[in-house]
Amino acid sequence: MLKFIEKGFSYGLILGVSLGVLIVPYKEVVSVDDSTTETTYLNLIDFIIPLIRFSVVIALLGAAIGFFLYQRRKKSLD
Repeated sequence: MLKFIEKGFSYGLILGVSLGVLIVPYKEVVSVDDSTTETTYLNLIDFIIPLIRFSVVIALLGAAIGFFLYQRRKKSLD
């Protein structure tokens, strides 16, 4: 059982980091006037903290999915 949960967590963490790099915003675009915009890039720490938070949530979901897959597999073997 522990192997399923650990695999689910690790695969979820890898998937979370991969998706987080694409989804977590790394810049802020502000409209100054009607025709100009100002782009400011976030500091590294302001990008890393939401990325880690997103990755851990996806990893926990992966662990939960691994647990439920183990339960289903255990029932089918019985």
